[in-house]
Amino acid sequence: MNDHRLPYHLDSWIALGMLLAALLIAWGLSQKSSAARSLATATAATLCALTTGWFLLIASTGIFENPRPPLFPTDAIKPTVLFVQAAVTFVAAVFLCWAAVKQRQRLSADQGELRNSQSSYGTISRSLHWTTAVLFLLLIPMGVFTSMIPEDVEWRQGYYVVHKTLGFVVLFLLILRLFWHFASPKPKLDGQLTNWERRSAKSVHFLLYVFMIAFPITGFVMSTFGGKLSHIFIWDLPLFWEMDLEAIKPWGLLHKLVLPYLFYLIIIAHVFGVLKHHFWDGHRESIRRMMS
Repeated sequence: MNDHRLPYHLDSWIALGMLLAALLIAWGLSQKSSAARSLATATAATLCALTTGWFLLIASTGIFENPRPPLFPTDAIKPTVLFVQAAVTFVAAVFLCWAAVKQRQRLSADQGELRNSQSSYGTISRSLHWTTAVLFLLLIPMGVFTSMIPEDVEWRQGYYVVHKTLGFVVLFLLILRLFWHFASPKPKLDGQLTNWERRSAKSVHFLLYVFMIAFPITGFVMSTFGGKLSHIFIWDLPLFWEMDLEAIKPWGLLHKLVLPYLFYLIIIAHVFGVLKHHFWDGHRESIRRMMS
């Protein structure tokens, strides 16, 4: 039974620390003070640097040369995927350090409003957005590495506690976001967007929600069919049905193979769209609505 923990619940403390860092980033990006924004950006840079450092530390242990036996054929490319993600994270850390130093105060007429307006997102929407985004971006490399950890590594179970805890936190935040969208409708899309850009933006946002909700649900079902407990900080969730090693296969295929690689395409499209509107099309207000 996977109900053991790291000493002093260190795994739960690590998960809590990552959540608090995400909340700090989200809070800072929702403030009108340039000092708060710089602090949030510096915290994001620190998280990126720690993620890169974590990868280098893991690489030095030799796990990449002797990982857990692969479950799917694509598991063989996971070390390469992690190398790419580590390189992207390092570049992001450098860029965010520069951005933290260059951060300037930007004020908005809607700054400080809790609810959304027709032209800008309110503080609650921005905070939920950035907290979810930070945690999910942390979960991506964590998820890639989960199936590579050898069975005999002593911190393997603690790693799963952190991963599963943050997965449930993201699911909870997404549910809050959906309820909040009904209570406070989102601003209308930028009027300068073409019809196909509007349709693309709506489709990508819809798919992002579907994927981010599907990840924790499929992970939970997969773990339960495998007879493994799921965790939320110091609490273990009960097994709601019997172990079934045949039923685990389609859920494992979804969680470990189909969803991750499709999600890479969706998140790349999302980031590309944001950057295109901001730098290529010159629609500066598109990104500022979520930042100010």
